[in-house]
Amino acid sequence: MATQLVTPPPHVAPGSMRHCELFDRKLTYDNPHEVIIPKIHEGPPVFFADNIMFRQPGWVVRRHADLKNIFGDSEHFSKNGSSAFSKLIGEDWVVMPTELDKPHHTAFRSAVNPLFSPSKMMGWQDKVSQRATELIDTFKDKGECEFIRDFAVPFPISIFLDLIGLPQDRLWQFYDWEQKLLHTTNNDHRIASTRAIKALLLKTIDDRKKNPGDDMISQALTIEIDGRKPTDDEIFGFCFNLYIGGLDTVTSNIGLHFHHLANHPEHQKQMRENTAEQNVVAIEELFRAYGATSTLRFCVKEIEVGGCTIMPGDAVIMSTPLAGRDPEAWDSPQEVRLDRRPIHLTLGGGFRRCLGQHLVRRELQTSIEQFLRAIPEFRIQPGYKVGFFLSNVLHIPELPLTWK
Repeated sequence: MATQLVTPPPHVAPGSMRHCELFDRKLTYDNPHEVIIPKIHEGPPVFFADNIMFRQPGWVVRRHADLKNIFGDSEHFSKNGSSAFSKLIGEDWVVMPTELDKPHHTAFRSAVNPLFSPSKMMGWQDKVSQRATELIDTFKDKGECEFIRDFAVPFPISIFLDLIGLPQDRLWQFYDWEQKLLHTTNNDHRIASTRAIKALLLKTIDDRKKNPGDDMISQALTIEIDGRKPTDDEIFGFCFNLYIGGLDTVTSNIGLHFHHLANHPEHQKQMRENTAEQNVVAIEELFRAYGATSTLRFCVKEIEVGGCTIMPGDAVIMSTPLAGRDPEAWDSPQEVRLDRRPIHLTLGGGFRRCLGQHLVRRELQTSIEQFLRAIPEFRIQPGYKVGFFLSNVLHIPELPLTWK
């Protein structure tokens, strides 16, 4: 039953609207991947909920196959303006290229894809390894750490700062902005953070125009989109995308993966003994099992999905946590098998597959590799009850780990 005072659109059957706990923006001590998500998969393939994002009503699509189709369907679904960050401050720029639709998405994506190619990201490996090692060195001899604060948060932020050529002393300021932008319903905080991030990024972009280097912003300023240079708004939207995509979701994935390893010493042992190639496969299974992000689409043309009619203007939540545990897509979806080799949607799908997917994978692989190399068998601090924050980015706020 719905718990919010929301009136569903007329094409939603009376009495059929539900409440979806997965997006409640609250702390729970039940692992959502093991408790909430399996319950959702016992229900209909598509249903209308009162709370898919910031209390916005819309459709929840639970099946991997349906979500995969929507990811690739630009005729019926749009992502334009789905984050609403620019609207928060009364502007109309978009997050680039993630909020663009075809054909504009294709043109911009083609221009920036070379900046994120596997070979380009391989060139960042030494820096990624260095940042991981520096952080692990601060706690490896203590026998314990608060993993989220000590590693999962600062690691991807430090990489982002390296990517755009800013000093590491900005790290905790960026974290504060990220928290107030993405993990609160306080609009004043979200507005202030959006303005602060925009001001710093614009200042940095202006500096790179005058003093180009080998950072990502300097490289982006050299691209051409259908034979023209990008506009200032396009460069800013691209940098804003790097910020929100490169920080929060990576932290969430790292936290969820290490929570699993702390609870499964047999998988720690397996990954310690694996070859590097075997661990590449293992991490894909962790991505499948622990999807973190749910993003919005808006229907632009009437379509039927899972027996439900979705109309223009309707919002649809693209939940990768649901896709990864779909019993119709995976044999024993609740079982984590490190040799499964899944083709998952955790990093998006179709033409909207994550722009930074190769960097994200490198960060996850490096963090696990370096941690297992430096730290003996670890577990969650005895007696500590791990909380999970339910929202469009599922994450663990605190994860105290201990080892001998």
